[in-house]
Amino acid sequence: MKIIFRKLLFSFLALYLTSYWNQGFIIRQEPTVFLKASLITALIYYLIVPLSKIIFFPLNLISLGFVSVFFYSLVLYFILTNLSLVEVKSWIFLNYQIDWLTNIFLISFSISLIINLLEKII
Repeated sequence: MKIIFRKLLFSFLALYLTSYWNQGFIIRQEPTVFLKASLITALIYYLIVPLSKIIFFPLNLISLGFVSVFFYSLVLYFILTNLSLVEVKSWIFLNYQIDWLTNIFLISFSISLIINLLEKII
């Protein structure tokens, strides 16, 4: 039970911190929305991503891990936007226009990085 709660907490923090720094990643400020999005992110990160690493192992070797990043980004985007929990749009960061496709990769990278850092620290 403690492990499940920790994974949900890490997913919650990753979503919150990502929505804080990335103005193109919008989550409604409701506790139920954050809880649902955290639960889905935890399921994606702790169940689907490890399975995809096993399935796509040969392609990941050839592409140096790009297939895994691409797959994770697409799964995260489609699940969270189809459930109307988040909105992903383009935004301007330090006078650079970041389109929504690049923003999807930034969001998935940020969430993954934050979860991995929290797992290493705690």
